[in-house]
Amino acid sequence: MPDAVQPQETAPVQDKDVQMQVEQPAQPAEAPDHAAAPDQAADTPAVPEGFVPYTESTTSILFAAPPSSSSQAGSAPVFLNPVQQYNRDLSVVAIRTWSEARQREKRAFWEEGLRRKRERKRAGGAGADGKGKGKKRKAQDGEGVEVGAEADKAAEAAEAKRVEDKAPEPAGEPASETAAAPAPKGDEPLPPAPTYKFSLLEALSATGLRAIRYAKELPLLKFVVANDLSASAVKDIERNVAFNGLAPKGVFSLPGTEGLKEEDVKPGGGLSKADIDEARLGKVRVNEGDACVYMYQHRHEDARFDCIDLDPYGSAVPFLDAAMNAIADGGLMCVTCTDMGVLAGHNYPEKAFTHYGGVCVNAEYSHEVALRLVLNALATTAARYGRYIEPQLSLSIDFYVRLFIRVRTAPKEVKALASKTSLIYYCHTCQTPHWQSFGRVSEKVSAKTGVTNYSYHVPAGPPKGVDGERCGECGGKFHIGGPMWSAPLHNREFVKEMLEHVEDNKKDFATHERIKGMLTVALNECEAPLYFSPAKMSSLFNAVCPPLQTFGSALLNGGYTISRSHAVAGSIKTDAPRTFVHDVIREWIKTHPVKMSNVKDGSPAKVLLGKEMRHEVSLAHHPEAGKRLLDDVKVVRYQMNPQANWGPARAAVRGAPPAKKGQ
Repeated sequence: MPDAVQPQETAPVQDKDVQMQVEQPAQPAEAPDHAAAPDQAADTPAVPEGFVPYTESTTSILFAAPPSSSSQAGSAPVFLNPVQQYNRDLSVVAIRTWSEARQREKRAFWEEGLRRKRERKRAGGAGADGKGKGKKRKAQDGEGVEVGAEADKAAEAAEAKRVEDKAPEPAGEPASETAAAPAPKGDEPLPPAPTYKFSLLEALSATGLRAIRYAKELPLLKFVVANDLSASAVKDIERNVAFNGLAPKGVFSLPGTEGLKEEDVKPGGGLSKADIDEARLGKVRVNEGDACVYMYQHRHEDARFDCIDLDPYGSAVPFLDAAMNAIADGGLMCVTCTDMGVLAGHNYPEKAFTHYGGVCVNAEYSHEVALRLVLNALATTAARYGRYIEPQLSLSIDFYVRLFIRVRTAPKEVKALASKTSLIYYCHTCQTPHWQSFGRVSEKVSAKTGVTNYSYHVPAGPPKGVDGERCGECGGKFHIGGPMWSAPLHNREFVKEMLEHVEDNKKDFATHERIKGMLTVALNECEAPLYFSPAKMSSLFNAVCPPLQTFGSALLNGGYTISRSHAVAGSIKTDAPRTFVHDVIREWIKTHPVKMSNVKDGSPAKVLLGKEMRHEVSLAHHPEAGKRLLDDVKVVRYQMNPQANWGPARAAVRGAPPAKKGQ
């Protein structure tokens, strides 16, 4: 086993899903419509004595009941954070969207493969009987082997068998899913396209709530592995899996297996390998072990998982190397980090560097920097294995960050990583950022072939606007943050598809209003890095803050793009330089003067107010301002605290006894 594997005592045994102490039987704030369906209620098993249920969406899990002899509500010896239902709902939406995109990609690849085979068959000049004019190659035994129509038929049969073993059709799937693929004009229609299912690993499963929800709510899921290091957690997972009716039923539960021995039950006759494996092992497969060790055991290409969910208590960094080795090409990695004191704070720069390879910043845009630091850790980890990442959605939510990325293999893209990685010089006082890239990519199109060739170069530095140790705007001292990811945070097409999915399946998600609101803001974010708060910017000048639409209008009138940021309410993202942003304040001050008696000599405000304007600024209302700032869209953009004293609780201690009466 590689030295990079973390020792067992350092591996988290429980994620945020189980962290807030439950004192009463918990119920979801808003249950989906289908959760209370009569047919499901009738199938709900009886709750064992000594346990209380917690229901979320399609899934119910069991906890040990609080002591009944206590005069007050006792404490259950488990932890649960109901607030994290939003995280789980969002993950279901993201994985569904990715699985549908993956389905389209694989079907397109499959169709193209069949078309090429048919083209080769026609080019080979095979007769009507499929025999004759194929080319011959020399076999290992020296005999000539025909490579023509018959060989193509064999190849198609082998491909069909491979598809059946890899991605069987689910039982009862509508005929529309397997309709014949469209064919180009003049070509014979293609056979029905296969359905490609995927495997998923929840590396830190705790109660199994998330894994069970995945098994019930992801239509294209083949199976999910629920792993945990804690033996007691594994018992809880197995109990909850059985309580939800997902325990293995055995191969003899399959039709047509009567009178057969177990070893004689094989694919064929309407049964696929996936059907047999699900009957034998279950759709939720529970594993007790170290997450890193388990993922390293799945490094081989055929054993990799299509999707991996890392949702630990604290940082996901200890698991990244193993996860990058265990995820399939084009797979989706879902990553949560809750150590926001390190990522978005400024008290632990040394810890941010050792964990994520970059230094955090002491600035108002620290929550976006947190996302970029995590992406930097993911990108550099992937690059060590010749792989690269494609961020699909990167969100700063409440007390954690949640990222969805695709992992692919391509040396050319790995070479481009330096140009997507930057340091940031920022003023400690006015927080003006200056980006310094680690690489530069140039493109040259060949006049003969039309192929674009890329070359990679060392960048020039320092960045424009950095001249010495002091800020040219206010005279403040420069600090340095990073290295961090400086490319876009989201894939707009992916976010758009997620929004459409939520809109079409509202009943599946109790938190759909917040998901829709946050995705709407993320979709409309401009790609310019970082954001600023008009209130913070105005305070630098000791000025009254202009309305958000007035600020946005001035930026649009100057020819720049604007948007909100999902990370902080009342913030603006723009590609305008900070010199222009400062001039907007100066223009505003002309009609809303600053009381100079409150401005001290030598203060940053005095320096900023004393500078001449360098840009022409118009505060006139811009017709697009409300649209760009989403003021005309009624969505829940930012979440209020859902309950008193909420947030990340203490991590669960493996092997800790339940709380005693009165504690």
